Amino acid sequence: MHEKTLHIDGHATTVLIGNGLTARLEAFDNSRLVCLVDENVYAHHAEKFRGKQCILIPPGEKHKSLGFAEEIMRKMIAAEADRSSFLVGVGGGLVTDLAGFVASTFMRGVSFGFISTTLLGQVDASIGGKNGVNLDGFKNMIGVIRQPEFVWCDLSLLESLHQREMVSGFAEVIKYGAIRDAGMFGYLEKNHAKVLSRDPAALERIVADSAGIKIGIVTEDVLEQGERKLLNFGHTLGHAIEKLTGMLHGEAIAIGMVLAARMSENLGFLKPGEAGRLQGLIAAAGLPVQTEIGKEELFETLRKDKKRSGSAIHFILLKGIGEAFIYKMQLDSLRTAINDLY
Repeated sequence: MHEKTLHIDGHATTVLIGNGLTARLEAFDNSRLVCLVDENVYAHHAEKFRGKQCILIPPGEKHKSLGFAEEIMRKMIAAEADRSSFLVGVGGGLVTDLAGFVASTFMRGVSFGFISTTLLGQVDASIGGKNGVNLDGFKNMIGVIRQPEFVWCDLSLLESLHQREMVSGFAEVIKYGAIRDAGMFGYLEKNHAKVLSRDPAALERIVADSAGIKIGIVTEDVLEQGERKLLNFGHTLGHAIEKLTGMLHGEAIAIGMVLAARMSENLGFLKPGEAGRLQGLIAAAGLPVQTEIGKEELFETLRKDKKRSGSAIHFILLKGIGEAFIYKMQLDSLRTAINDLY
C-alpha cells in the first residue's frame, strides 16, 4: 500500500492506494455515516455497505447537475443527516464530484471523504478538492474547492470496472507523463499493456505515481492560478469534444491531447516527431486520436469554455515530453490554430 498526504492551508488529506481499503468503513459510526454510492459499484459490492445509510447514484453525466444535487440533499434530510454527519462518495469522478459538492454546501458544509472506484477517479478526479456540477452541458461550471478528509484508491474495486472505462482512465495517466514526468511516459510506452490488463504491481505503481504528481501540483497552486492549469493539458479541446460527441471523458481528452501536441508542433514549441510519439502511446492504449467534429463547431464550443478570459483562452501546450507550459492565446489566433489542425 502507498500513502501520500496533500497539505493545504493546515488541512491534511490522506491518500491511500492499495487493495481492500473499503473495509475501513467498518470503523465509522453508522449513525453519522451517509454513503453516496454508484449504482453499478453497489450492484457488485453491496456486502461492503451492509448496515450503512446509502444513497445510490445512477450513471450518466445528466445526473451531475444542480437539480440532482438537490435530490441528494432532500434524501439526506429525510435520513436525518445533520452537521455532525460524514459523507462518503463511492464511485468514479461523477460520484466524487457530486459528493464533494453536496458535502460542501449541505448545512454550510459537512465532513467528507472519497472511495475512488475507477482508474480515472483514482489518478485524477478524486484528488485536489475541485468538486462541481455541470450546467447546460458545460463541464463543472458550478462548484467549489474544498478538500476531503481522505481519498482511498481501492485497487480491488477496479476488478469490476468495464474495460472501456479502464482505457478511458488511462488517458489521464498518459497526461501526467506528458506534462511532468518523461520517465513515467517511457514506462507507460513499455508497460501500457500490463496496466490495462490490471497487473497488480504495474497498476499500483502508475496510480501512486499519478497521485503523487497531482498532489505536488495542487500543493503548489490549490486555486488554479498558475501551475495547476497544467493539469488541463488536452482538456480545453477535450471538454469541447466530450460535449459535442458524448464520448467518455478520457476518450475525448485523448483526442484533445493529440490536437494540443500537434498545435504545439505547429507553433514551433515542440520538436517534430514528439506529437507523433504521444499519439502512438494513445493509440496503442486503444484510445481514439481524431475527431469528426468540424473546425467551426469546435471553435464555437471552445469560445464558451470556462477557462476563457475575455478575448483569450489559456491553453496548455508542450515543449517536450514531460514539459508543459501555459500559453495565453487570443481567440482569433485560436481559430487560426484550429484551422491548421484540419
